[in-house]
Amino acid sequence: MADVLCLGEILVDWVCTTVGAELDKAQHFTKAAGGAPANTAVGLARQGISTAFIGRTSDDAFGRWLRSILEDEGINVDAAILDPAAQTRMAYVVTTATGDRKLAEFSRIACADTKLQPNDLKQHLFAQASVLHFGSISLIESPAAEATKKAVELARASKLLVSYDPNVRISLWPSKETCKQTILNTLNWADVVKINEDELEFLTGSREFAAADALRAEHDLPMLIITLDSRGCYFATKEGGKQVPGFQVELVEATGAGDGFNSGVIAGLLPYIKSAPDRREALLALDHAKLSEIVRSANAIGAITCTKPGAIPALPHTEEIATFLQKMSVKN
Repeated sequence: MADVLCLGEILVDWVCTTVGAELDKAQHFTKAAGGAPANTAVGLARQGISTAFIGRTSDDAFGRWLRSILEDEGINVDAAILDPAAQTRMAYVVTTATGDRKLAEFSRIACADTKLQPNDLKQHLFAQASVLHFGSISLIESPAAEATKKAVELARASKLLVSYDPNVRISLWPSKETCKQTILNTLNWADVVKINEDELEFLTGSREFAAADALRAEHDLPMLIITLDSRGCYFATKEGGKQVPGFQVELVEATGAGDGFNSGVIAGLLPYIKSAPDRREALLALDHAKLSEIVRSANAIGAITCTKPGAIPALPHTEEIATFLQKMSVKN
């Protein structure tokens, strides 16, 4: 039985190993597993959370390798379909001179993650779980868009908590406006939404916390979180908003930091909502003190992930998170 279901893409990140090189000048790359929902699934598994991945990979060497990554982490892959007629999605990543990650290009043709079918969903997984987590990439093309909508409907029917990371990737969408409107139209599918400051500005035209508060209220979200890089995060609920400070670390690169943050939020919420008959109501009952503790731990996971290269290789285990928080508490 899986407590958390992560739905969406798993792909191959080709990361240029020459810092500061743009894609046209890049010569050397390292291969890594990626894809935001898959990263979040691994982050959860490394915190001891029973997790399942829902999606499609190509039945080629890359797709079978990606599936093995999930299996090695103890993630349930019963709903991870190998598709012989599709290709594994590739992402090409360059790193700026300051260590920031930049997604330079994606493959787009016949990618397996876009082929997820509504009939691929296994209803017994939803009946047994507590949380569904998904992103917006699976909303770009059919039939994955319909499968994602059905997954949310199944989650709602079973009173699961729904977590949504829009994870804006403009180059994959037909247009900026289509991306924006699709995300705005689907925010109310979720109970917890996490976006960064750039995404807040993209959706609202502002980077101010007041815009986050208004966005949360407009879409009736129990919890909206704005990540602020090393400054931590700001979360908004019906009780108001609060900023929770982050942690200063030596940045290697930030791949997967937001996905690690998501895993921390979900893992932190799980003890409070798992046994509740309605997980949304259980979330609404949590006060700012408890939520602050949860997002502080999520901030720590994001910070740790920034200290190592890659996404999945950098995501920490429970013991590393506890050691980091203890060390930071002593420093403060």
